[in-house]
Amino acid sequence: MHCVAALFLSCLVLMPGVVLGQAASVQDVPLLFPGSKNPMKKWQTERIAEGVYGFRYTFYRNIFIVTDEGVIATDPMNAEAAAVMRREIRQITPQPVRFVSYSHSHWDHVSGGKLFKEEGASFVAQKGCAENFVENPHPDVVVPDITYGDRYEIELGGKSLEMLYFGPSHDSCLVVMVVKPANLLFMVDTANPPDGWAMFYNPAVSEDRVWHMVPFFSRVQALVEARGIKTVIGAHMTMGIDPLTGRFGIIPGTQGPATVIAERLAFWSALIDVVRAELAQGASPGDVPDRLVERRVLAEQISGYEPEKMHILLRRITSYAITGE
Repeated sequence: MHCVAALFLSCLVLMPGVVLGQAASVQDVPLLFPGSKNPMKKWQTERIAEGVYGFRYTFYRNIFIVTDEGVIATDPMNAEAAAVMRREIRQITPQPVRFVSYSHSHWDHVSGGKLFKEEGASFVAQKGCAENFVENPHPDVVVPDITYGDRYEIELGGKSLEMLYFGPSHDSCLVVMVVKPANLLFMVDTANPPDGWAMFYNPAVSEDRVWHMVPFFSRVQALVEARGIKTVIGAHMTMGIDPLTGRFGIIPGTQGPATVIAERLAFWSALIDVVRAELAQGASPGDVPDRLVERRVLAEQISGYEPEKMHILLRRITSYAITGE
């Protein structure tokens, strides 16, 4: 599992009689997440802007754009989620899904699109994703029909979805997506509103390339500033301080302020800076994580700070500070 959703797999509770992953789970049964007393619907479709919708299935979210000439959809997640999404789309419009755009190559986001392919949709992905699907195939992943390098834009019925590749980050081919004309930024697995200082769900995962994260977020922040983007759509629910309750837990909101990008840039920059400072003071590389965790450096800034996770992340950043990788 490659995303923040993995944090909840072991503690997600469904109401009695339903097991996640079985055919019966396609029913809209309530889910109960850690830190919440109120069950949440298994899926939900929200209107975000004119013709723009967010679709959540369990703790995953994608977006789709409805036009008079067809629908542009993003990450189909898995076969069950895609079937529900198609049903949700048909309740909004009789138009078919004409395009499916992949955000990156991780199976937990991009599986299950065969039903859209069978109905005539063209699949779009950054060229590195197509290479990943050859090297690491999955039977439920539809290989892309259209590939691109740094930029591609799907235009349909007066609306468009622009994909921008800013180099390796959470994956070798992850892109950010801009919805036009609404000027919304869709981010998958790299930043999730409303809190860019949220603790890393699993700091051991290798695909989050430490040495690329600051350049990646610098370029995304430049995009936000150049385009005047105010709102970010996240691909997951997130852990953080709920602005309504003031308590740490699940924040289910679909949208949040674009300040989350600057915060995530600051998150990565701060971690690298404190490690480099410790090394500059003469600490041995092996001691750096212990010393920083013992002093709880950045603990007050990072939402959901966990010493064990931070120790792992600091070990990786120490290695980066020494070797560049």
